[in-house]
Amino acid sequence: MSKDDDAVEEDTIDAAAAALQRVRLAATEAGYQPGMAGQFERKKKRPRTPKGDAPVRSAGPQPLGDIFSKFLAQRGWKEPVAVGSVLADWSSIVGPQIAENAKVESFENATLILRASSTAWATQLRLLTPQLMHKFNEVLGTGVITKLEIKGPGGGKSGRRNRHGWS
Repeated sequence: MSKDDDAVEEDTIDAAAAALQRVRLAATEAGYQPGMAGQFERKKKRPRTPKGDAPVRSAGPQPLGDIFSKFLAQRGWKEPVAVGSVLADWSSIVGPQIAENAKVESFENATLILRASSTAWATQLRLLTPQLMHKFNEVLGTGVITKLEIKGPGGGKSGRRNRHGWS
């Protein structure tokens, strides 16, 4: 070993010894004496129980999607968020042609109400109901939408579409 290596080793040993000396001094000032280890019991940790809206924590990292899903379920927001995602992605879920001719009117009690642009489209949508329900179950999860109600173009104040198409 060179002279420089000896100096580095001495510094390391001296730093460790100095740190040990500081810990011993702090323990003595706190009232601890050598040989007291194990004489005092630590407080036992109580098992964690979920309380109301308190988030459930677990050891280690978790996928953000799982945490977000648990959060939505705890708050009772799962279905409204799922339906909101349908409204946001309506054309990508049902396709551009159906999206152009069927608008979501409302969602209540797991029933999705669609308004068709014409009676012909209302009939077509009624025939497509099983395929649409299957698609909704894929995208939202089973049971979020349990009934699909199709309405014709009437239903406004005058019962007719405005002359410029959809309002």
